[in-house]
Amino acid sequence: MKGSSPSLLLGVTGSIAAYKSLDLIRRLREEGMMVRVVATANARHFFPFLSAEVFSDHKVETDLFSEGEGTGRIRHLALLDSADILLIAPASANFIARLSLGLADDLLSTLALSARIPILVAPAMEEAMYLHPATEEHRGRLVRRGVVEIAPEEGALASGRSGQGRMASLDRILEAVRRHLPSGQTRSQGPLSGRHVLVSSGPTYEPLDPVRFIGNRSSGLMGLALVRAARELGARVTLVTGPTALSSPPDVEVHAVETALEMKERLENLFPACDILVMAAAVSDYRPTSAMTEKRKKNGRGWSLDLQENPDILKGLAARRRPGQCLVGFAAESSLDREKLLEKCRAKGVDLLVANDISNPLTGFGSSENEALLLRPDGGCLPVSRRSKDALARMIFENLPFRPSPPNNAVTEEA
Repeated sequence: MKGSSPSLLLGVTGSIAAYKSLDLIRRLREEGMMVRVVATANARHFFPFLSAEVFSDHKVETDLFSEGEGTGRIRHLALLDSADILLIAPASANFIARLSLGLADDLLSTLALSARIPILVAPAMEEAMYLHPATEEHRGRLVRRGVVEIAPEEGALASGRSGQGRMASLDRILEAVRRHLPSGQTRSQGPLSGRHVLVSSGPTYEPLDPVRFIGNRSSGLMGLALVRAARELGARVTLVTGPTALSSPPDVEVHAVETALEMKERLENLFPACDILVMAAAVSDYRPTSAMTEKRKKNGRGWSLDLQENPDILKGLAARRRPGQCLVGFAAESSLDREKLLEKCRAKGVDLLVANDISNPLTGFGSSENEALLLRPDGGCLPVSRRSKDALARMIFENLPFRPSPPNNAVTEEA
């Protein structure tokens, strides 16, 4: 049985960043967590097992077929019995691929496939590997299954180059762990503690008949990344989502809608109680004037549709905002014209507009990465280069106007 103190399984894979896991074990223990380390065969090349056993006060587990201590059960089941979280830090490109494909050929991969507890991964690798389309596909698949990615940072890499792929800081990893502890376990305060964040996400579907609809390609991945980032920073989060195949994190209040009018009604009801609204949903601009109650049959004469505009949900909410509320809007554009986007930012009445170019196949709908412009109504503009949607989500919250301390990546005026 799981005890009153948090119990964490720490997976260590064959990445040069594995040496940082020793300090991570120490930090986790200092916060009162019991830590059991599970290492892959490749981790032996980078990770000192004996030191890890001293720091964790437990043997480093590697053998899939050994029996649990005094239980007679196979090892991975015995370990999962007492675990609250599975954290894989560092997670190599190789292990991320195996986890995505559902391979279970060693103890750690078998644990991950069997786990019914939160799984957090902290990737660490060279930038070229992290941004490779194959790795991107595997990461995206894991996120859609509910695995939490603690996005890597930009900085010096093992090759001597600088880029994205450096394992997230221990502070960020610890904060993510705290956010995913079971209810009742100790959680620390974050910069958004006490704030209520309302996120809209996904597409909307406008029915033509019981079978067909007008929709868009939004996957909901950006909205889910915003939900994770807000929780990691300490906020209480409510999600209003259109139809997606994504799993929401625990402790998030979720409202599922289908049409733009349903989303409008739900957001209008929830908006007065929130501190921050992040409107990341791709809301349909048009809806049919009327929908058929039965499936339309082919008749050889084509089908002309009569469409009407949907209301501008964000603009309507901005007109009803109370003092202190913060609004973030999104703009998916085929090209980014800064002056036109600034006009849109001001017209919408938002504090921050996140504009992204949907014509780039590497950062468009369905991708696990994004690049954007963050714009303020006063003319401030921050270009954000291609990175994971989790990293972009965190930058968005770091650039909100009421943050108690200056962010590391504050929006600045361009000369």
